[in-house]
Amino acid sequence: MKALLIDPYIKTITEVEYSGDYKEIQEKIHANMFAHVRFGETEGVFINDEGLLTANTNTRFFLHKNWNYPVAGYGLVLGDQFGESVSTQLTVDDLKEDIKWVSMLEALQYPQLQPFLSEESLLSE
Repeated sequence: MKALLIDPYIKTITEVEYSGDYKEIQEKIHANMFAHVRFGETEGVFINDEGLLTANTNTRFFLHKNWNYPVAGYGLVLGDQFGESVSTQLTVDDLKEDIKWVSMLEALQYPQLQPFLSEESLLSE
């Protein structure tokens, strides 16, 4: 099925194939655990559930226009039909309009992220 991979490290969004195996989500977003966040009626993104817990000075973020704060690391966009993953209906260009790349310095401006991105936690890496 069609998916879109968000890579904040090189600031790209690419169309990829997804087989339906959850382990493939883990591989594509470089995560042991993942969460699903909806950003529309029929679309959502799988993100690293431990992204903020494992953040370090190299971590990069992205922000969707429908969210209040940035997400750490990669994202995999799929359609969502009654709780089941399906091909996304979005195109790369559609998603590019809704995504903003966020640096660590910019992420530090969001109060929700500050406890995770303190100088002490970032230097412990």
